[in-house]
Amino acid sequence: MSMKQEIKLLTNNCCDNLLQFQTEPSIRERYNSHKYPEDYLEKMDFSTKYGIDEDIILSPKPEHDVESSIAIFTELKDLDRVQANDRRLWVSLTHGRFYHYTKERWAYNKDYSRNALIRRFHFEGSSLEARMRNSISRLWWAAKITYDENLNDAFELTKLLWSKQDLIQNVVERSYGTYENVVRGILEIYKENSQLSESELRHLYTGLNAIGGVKILSFLTVNEIKAEIKNIANYKNITLN
Repeated sequence: MSMKQEIKLLTNNCCDNLLQFQTEPSIRERYNSHKYPEDYLEKMDFSTKYGIDEDIILSPKPEHDVESSIAIFTELKDLDRVQANDRRLWVSLTHGRFYHYTKERWAYNKDYSRNALIRRFHFEGSSLEARMRNSISRLWWAAKITYDENLNDAFELTKLLWSKQDLIQNVVERSYGTYENVVRGILEIYKENSQLSESELRHLYTGLNAIGGVKILSFLTVNEIKAEIKNIANYKNITLN
């Protein structure tokens, strides 16, 4: 019988020190190791009361992101939004349990750029950006904002989101990407109009992003988001069902 491995959070000081790879070659060199050296990972001395099944292994192949997303969210479904925006959690996972996965998924090598390393191993910048850049948090958040227990398959929209790389890049990696109502509105339109080409979808994304400049999208309902998208489609002569 498998057991959950409790997640031990790194200290904030440790997270800061890990970022010193930008000026310290010796710290940068540690990322070339098969496993990040434990001696440099200072952990908080308290129980988080959440963990991940010890048998879970994530595939680094991009086409398996959907399975990884569902697996990580299922294991950590009870995280609240404060916990899910805690850099200590995600940096702990990318430097610990899922260090090898992170390296393999993003083809890490000695020539990896500074920005790429920060994006995939760390949790820096605005929370909106960091959520969808960190190697593990992106998996959790993609499922979080699409999971719907009211559907026959609660992960139906999650699977749809991961079905096209263009959806990931233009739905959850945009500024409105963490608003569940917006993401669900876009995905429901796509579900009803799978004939849409990538160029047509991009017109809809761009138009919705422009509307976000004059309306607070997070205040709109899913149906209102869909209505806005239909108006954009009509203006752009894009046929929707």
